[in-house]
Amino acid sequence: MKHLYSNLVMGLALILLILPGQADTTQSYLLRSPDNSLDVQLEVRPEGVFYSLNYQHRSVVKPSRLGLKLKGQEPLAGALKVDKHSEQEVNQQWQQPWGEQQTISEHYRELRLELSETSAKPRRLYLVMRAFNDGIGLRYELPDQPHLKNFVIEDELTEFVLAENSHTWWLPAYRNWGPEYQYLKSALSSVDVAFTPITLEARHYALAIHEAALVNYASMTLRLQGDNSKTLKVDLVPWPNGDKVRTSTPMKSPWRSIQIAPKAIDLLNSHLTLNLNEAPTPEALANTERYLKPGKYMGIWWEMHIGEKDWSPGPKQGATTARAKQYIDFAAQHDISGLLIEGWNKGWEGEWWQRPPTFIFDQPVDGLNLEEVVRYGKEKGVAIIGHHETAAGVTYYEQQMESAFGYYQKLGIHSVKMGYVGKRIDGDQWHHGQYMVNHFQRLVDTAARHQVMVNAHETVTDTGLRRTYPNLMTRECVRGMEYNGGSPDSGNLPDHTTIIPFTRGLSGPIDFTPGIFNFDYQKYRPNNRVPSTLANQLALYVVIYSPLQMVADLPENYAGHPAFQFIDDVPTDWRESRALQGEIGEYLVVARQDKNSADWYLGAITNQKARALSVKLDFLQPDADYEAQIYRDGKDADWETNPESYEIVRLRVNVKTQLQLDLKPGGGTAIRLKKR
Repeated sequence: MKHLYSNLVMGLALILLILPGQADTTQSYLLRSPDNSLDVQLEVRPEGVFYSLNYQHRSVVKPSRLGLKLKGQEPLAGALKVDKHSEQEVNQQWQQPWGEQQTISEHYRELRLELSETSAKPRRLYLVMRAFNDGIGLRYELPDQPHLKNFVIEDELTEFVLAENSHTWWLPAYRNWGPEYQYLKSALSSVDVAFTPITLEARHYALAIHEAALVNYASMTLRLQGDNSKTLKVDLVPWPNGDKVRTSTPMKSPWRSIQIAPKAIDLLNSHLTLNLNEAPTPEALANTERYLKPGKYMGIWWEMHIGEKDWSPGPKQGATTARAKQYIDFAAQHDISGLLIEGWNKGWEGEWWQRPPTFIFDQPVDGLNLEEVVRYGKEKGVAIIGHHETAAGVTYYEQQMESAFGYYQKLGIHSVKMGYVGKRIDGDQWHHGQYMVNHFQRLVDTAARHQVMVNAHETVTDTGLRRTYPNLMTRECVRGMEYNGGSPDSGNLPDHTTIIPFTRGLSGPIDFTPGIFNFDYQKYRPNNRVPSTLANQLALYVVIYSPLQMVADLPENYAGHPAFQFIDDVPTDWRESRALQGEIGEYLVVARQDKNSADWYLGAITNQKARALSVKLDFLQPDADYEAQIYRDGKDADWETNPESYEIVRLRVNVKTQLQLDLKPGGGTAIRLKKR
């Protein structure tokens, strides 16, 4: 839990070069990354402030405008002068209390410009730029000042004038269900308005644009400026009246970030978003060792999505005492640490997602004795996971939020899944606007006070805040497994899971809920299928990272199944993670080392195409032998015709071994590399 810091170097003049301007009134500053592969130029011109970015001597971002437009005021963008500049270099390592990588290296050079207007009543604006070896971060700071107090940001002028019309993977913004859609691939010039992260593949590099440390601000989307353009401009998610951000000085914006790497696969090995967030305070870390516990969980959940049970009380009710005990018994036999019970509380009657919420968050539904279930779970070593579905009624929920978490603390429940199902929050707010950002921060703070971990669905996309708030464990914010169960449009495509690690996954952990073993659930869902093989489902536990991984199918579908051994074995907390090879939308291979042993795990998945891969095991410990326990597609496996075909083989391997993987259509391979 302790953060490790070293080699803090202040005031390095070598990272700041004052360049001859194109005119006497232009001031230019150059900031280079520690390895000098990346450089950013900032120019303060009479007409405004601009930045540009080069990577390995190639132009990536051409001169792009910066600034803010304030409601009822002149834009805070032009007629600015530099009052002061400062620079520093930071080189440190820090440790995550849980995560995909135990120790993270944070090395950057920073340039800070303190600007003020040349008017009679000047306003002040600070620009902070950080250059890492794997990308940059830029933020605005508005200090306490006499001529700017309470104000509304009407628009953010930040641009990304990209040098190439790259292949772009993106999600359209301003749709009814937030980011819960399948990704589009197009030329950059065909993008409309996109959620971030947005991922681009140019000829000689790949990059992703996102944001970090989103607090008391609106989420950033990116809007293409004009037809056949290569310019993306920040478009903040608005309040219903069109305001973007309601705030006051002093204020810090989120970081605007650009990750960059030679290839798309290398983006997955970057920790830029986390590094642009602050370390947790001692208060945030207080008591976390008692309740922050990564692990696997089951849920009374999938049977509702496939139509066998219902959230509503009645003859098909899923949330019953008897059913919960059945799950607990299975979980206890397999060291699964938690059980989620959806529909546990009162207020789920009928089509709850289409009406104002009626949930009561401290009263169990008839048919479920929650205190008895909690007691039984403790006896068996299985913790109950709470569930707060709000049906997008935040105002209604917040009236009960404190008592709801107090109820969980009284029962000894230390984990909650949040839900915000609905087209708009409180009827007229976007899921990614400042209103929801601020609510979610209150939620995380309240949960921490009551020692509860948060797993959030249908909410704001991750921006690395898990570093600052360690109880913020994982989020959905993606089109997850549930769409393969009950979605009327027949669920996801086979390539979906080969796309999201390169896009949404760059922002943080994904509660995708893998692990489906029974592909025949067409009795109530004749048009739905999980678009993968069984071996692919196993591989997802390695490929898609989450510290809380769901074991999503019914216990009856796992009982006695030999392939379940991999789910038994695979951890969720890692010492080290490496994305080894892959192409967006095609395939992906990821290896991770268990935090608590010398064992490694490897997952490989493909899209609808079969493919053969050769994978080096050069990440293994030298001079050691391992047993490779391989769960792979059977010879006749196919996601459409024979998804349950698999085989288990064991091989003796070492650091010099090169494995040959044969992935069938929609298939995969999952491997435990157990040190002998």
